[in-house]
Amino acid sequence: MTILLKNGKKSDNTNLDLLISNGIIKKLNPNSVSADKIINLNGKFILPGIIDPHVHMRDMNQSYKEDWTSGTNSALRGGITTVMDMPNTIPPTINNENLAIKREFAKKSKVNYGFNLGYIGTNSADIREVKKFNAIKVFLCESSGGVPVEDPKQLTNVFKIAEDLQVPLIFHSESGSCIQECTAQFEPIINNHHLIRNRKCAIKTTKVVIEMSYKYNCKVYFAHVATAEEMDLICEAKKLNKNIFCEITPHHLLITRKKLEQVGNWGRVNPPLRDFEDNQRILKAILEGTVDTIGTDHAPHNLDEKNRSYSNAPSGFPGFETCLPLLLNEVNLGNLSLELVEKITSYNSSNIFNIKNRGKIKEGYFADITVIDLEKEFIVNPGLFQTKAKYSPFINMKLKGDVFMTIVNGEIAYKDEKYNNTKGIEIDYR
Repeated sequence: MTILLKNGKKSDNTNLDLLISNGIIKKLNPNSVSADKIINLNGKFILPGIIDPHVHMRDMNQSYKEDWTSGTNSALRGGITTVMDMPNTIPPTINNENLAIKREFAKKSKVNYGFNLGYIGTNSADIREVKKFNAIKVFLCESSGGVPVEDPKQLTNVFKIAEDLQVPLIFHSESGSCIQECTAQFEPIINNHHLIRNRKCAIKTTKVVIEMSYKYNCKVYFAHVATAEEMDLICEAKKLNKNIFCEITPHHLLITRKKLEQVGNWGRVNPPLRDFEDNQRILKAILEGTVDTIGTDHAPHNLDEKNRSYSNAPSGFPGFETCLPLLLNEVNLGNLSLELVEKITSYNSSNIFNIKNRGKIKEGYFADITVIDLEKEFIVNPGLFQTKAKYSPFINMKLKGDVFMTIVNGEIAYKDEKYNNTKGIEIDYR
């Protein structure tokens, strides 16, 4: 099967025709060619498919929240062609046995996928036995089922494992002991979420992890960094250690805790939404290169669960279908360039996690493609989401810029609100 995308543009605004053959990018700007299918893009932009390094696909014992079919339809709608699933599922991805169970469920996926293993302090041997995985995830606090590890000896051990196996370490950097102290000080209501999970708790563990990172030769990846102070710390640390990487989310970039006055628990997330000054520092960090990647932290829950009282409501919300449109809106506002969006949503993730032949518009690479329409305007309506989680803190936001088509391994998976039965595959590593 050959597909020719005609009259497209690259992120730098130069013209691009793209020939796809047998799932691979065959030729950029071919002189003359016939194809089984020719699509005239009329000036729309062609980007490498988004590689999302931070997702929670649920399924298995939490399939009522999300499964690999609903979740990857949602990913396709957002232009995402590869997802890396986090380990805090039921059962948790902490050994070969549980990974095998998750792999079986992931066969339903319509996008490509990789798996992160969870470190719980007692499963070092289990991790060393696994032959193929994306990274090791370490929770320094409890968060939606993640087993907290804050003991210095256990942290030293996981650094040694990562160094020996040469796989990245992903940190959810909030101190569990610090959060426990703060929990006793503040009333359990949504407007205190940022105080209960206090910014000092995140700053504390980020300092600890940075200091440890200097002692070991492995990649250290900070997930969903949310405070200005942490961004300052990471910016300075990266000058000394080329193996430190930083991820942010669209919500920590674009909305603040004031949004909770409108959406309540729908905006409850870990780490919490912070302040406008944090948003501004994160934007500056993107522009200066401190931020390496955007992760959606797609964390779907049942709407009934989110509508419970604060103490009984889970943290997290869906992010697949809003991530790229939010970033494209920032491009239209002049805050980001499309070239930078391409870098932090695709190329950098491929590079950090050593993903083979994905993340670039390059001959010989897999044809994972996202075509965007920068002119399309729409209003965020969670009721129309493909995910099972029909809520969003971005509800009713007017955005300019949207996904027109998503191609996975050379097959049109999504176009014009229509979804095809494509099959994703587990990614390979360099």
